[in-house]
Amino acid sequence: MTDFEIHRHLDAHALADIRALVDTTTLLEGHAPIGEHKMAHLAVGAAEWDGILAYAHSGDLIGYVHLRWNPGPDDPRLAVEMVVHPEHRDEGVQAALLESTRRLVARAGGGRMFLWVHRVEEPRETLAFEMGFDIQRELAYMVRDARGVPEELPLPEGVTIRPYRPGEDDEAFLEVNNAAFVGHPENGAWTAEDLAERRRLDWFDPDGLFMAFRGDEPLGFHWTKWHEHQGNGGEPAHGPQGEVYVLAVHPRAQGMGLGRILLRHGMRHLATRSDHLVLYVDCASAGPVALYASEGFETLYREVCFSDDIPPAKATSRALLRPA
Repeated sequence: MTDFEIHRHLDAHALADIRALVDTTTLLEGHAPIGEHKMAHLAVGAAEWDGILAYAHSGDLIGYVHLRWNPGPDDPRLAVEMVVHPEHRDEGVQAALLESTRRLVARAGGGRMFLWVHRVEEPRETLAFEMGFDIQRELAYMVRDARGVPEELPLPEGVTIRPYRPGEDDEAFLEVNNAAFVGHPENGAWTAEDLAERRRLDWFDPDGLFMAFRGDEPLGFHWTKWHEHQGNGGEPAHGPQGEVYVLAVHPRAQGMGLGRILLRHGMRHLATRSDHLVLYVDCASAGPVALYASEGFETLYREVCFSDDIPPAKATSRALLRPA
């Protein structure tokens, strides 16, 4: 038997249950069950996020849907991710959570729902596709051995690369980021608070964020990340992995070969303590995919964003979920 609870605000008790579920699922599967942005919000308290929680009859949390409305009354959008304990996935909990989310969105006035599903080999064989969701976006998860990273390339005249300086380089970072990722659903339109939120995370290391300048003019950056996952019994599910977290080049620096220069600079940094190098890239971005492939990365699986347009219920209550 499964009981469902809808939380408009995730209190300390609910957050503790959710974090325990995410940690347990990570231990069992060797990877985080939700994406980086959702993990970041959970880490700092999940302000302005909503949840549907599925509890077993024993009182243990076995499933969770993570929801957030994005602004826009004329085109309401909802970002959704779901976590279900691996030992309860044959009990229909995933389908029940998704249907509960659809009903909740309908009662809140309807909108477009974006659902991320992780570690997908064939998007058309997923539960989301079977339930009528459309495939909206695919990210390739690419990997390569950390050994044999190519030598660094010479810098264009007047260009220097150095580590990010917290506070001092914030405006330069945001200038490059927001120019490089105009309209991007995760990286676009960052604010100083978005950057500060990432800097508060345990894994953040300013020495792993490399910025390229020409004089005082910011041209690009390569933000790297180290992480590893623990498997059952505390044994490592894999050794340290170095991630090409974000690679950005300002439009004014296009054509200088700076993307490959920054990529190799960060790769060599990561290779000092990593077994493998990994990254995520939008499958529709032909240029970056080709760049990474030419540097030895191969696609292992995909992260898929599904979408579903939810019509409003006959009697709606917009205050239920959607912010004013």
